[in-house]
Amino acid sequence: MTPPWGWAARVTLAAPPVPARPRVETILTGDGRPGVHGVLEIAVWWAVLTAATVVFISSVSPVELVVGALAALGGAFAARRMRLAAGGRAKGGRGAVRALVALPGSVVRGLGVLTAALVTDPAGALVRRVRLRPGAGAGWAGTLLTASPDACVIDVPRDDEVLVHALRPGAGPVERAVARADGAR
Repeated sequence: MTPPWGWAARVTLAAPPVPARPRVETILTGDGRPGVHGVLEIAVWWAVLTAATVVFISSVSPVELVVGALAALGGAFAARRMRLAAGGRAKGGRGAVRALVALPGSVVRGLGVLTAALVTDPAGALVRRVRLRPGAGAGWAGTLLTASPDACVIDVPRDDEVLVHALRPGAGPVERAVARADGAR
């Protein structure tokens, strides 16, 4: 039957939208895309955290190993999610391999310089700016520079520059690996 005003009223009842369940890819990668990189990052974090747990346990029993591995897995997921939330990503790896190869020799040399400085002239330190080569990240370069006992990065004023407190006037092997080739300081 048609109403007297000439058109029929139509009522449609729509169900409220059902929230989507999180997919495994979203949980692993954090960005909704399935990715090997996300799984690989979680696996690396898990391995590092599990190894650290095993190192700190005095006598490893199977139960402690399982508990440590499960706790490390939770920590790995948390570390990945925190990195994604902070927006951090690895970048600027130019010269990293050369710097890592030079690191052991630099540590031994730095220990010798530190020992000599303590005996002869403890006030002979200096502060200098080191301009990093293009493509080198200030974070990892600063970490490697600070690993030597005779040098310490005290500031990172820009992405391509670090301020180093050093006990020797010349650049060490790690500094030569990460610094600009033109010698700009």
